Amino acid sequence: MIFNFLATTYRYKEEDLMDELEGLFYDFGETKVEVNETNISGLIVGKSLTDSELFVTYLRKKLKDSPWEIRNLLRFVPIQRVVLSEVEEIGNCLLDLAKEKITNKGPVKILVEKRHTKLSKKDIIDSIGPRLNYPVNLTNPTWILLVEIIGKYSGISVISSDMMFSSMTEKRVSE
Repeated sequence: MIFNFLATTYRYKEEDLMDELEGLFYDFGETKVEVNETNISGLIVGKSLTDSELFVTYLRKKLKDSPWEIRNLLRFVPIQRVVLSEVEEIGNCLLDLAKEKITNKGPVKILVEKRHTKLSKKDIIDSIGPRLNYPVNLTNPTWILLVEIIGKYSGISVISSDMMFSSMTEKRVSE
């Protein structure tokens, strides 16, 4: 499974979200986006040629200018790498990405979302935390070290805290 973003929607609205994402990406200028259902209700993964982090900025603008065009998309999360869901592999990948992406020594937060796995969040955080040389701030981090576990694959990202798009949060902020 190769993907560079994941998106969530309401249960049983996956088909509608897939159509919506394809339209949004087309308007964004991306004609070769691939969007796929997962075996998890409400969860879509996809692969685009353009940087999915740029798409987050586009989604914010689209929500502000024409909010009726985003009806089914609840969350959109850029994914930078996909690895097998093994604690050591996840930890090594996250540390490599952190060294590559974190430009300032701003505070970090490790965020683990897990679906269809027996791995524990604590094991993952314990394998990474002691090897990090960054201050931790769980309420207002500059960087999020994100692990999205979907069965035997995990999407890994090190993103600034404003790179996760939540349509509900964005709507509340704009009101």
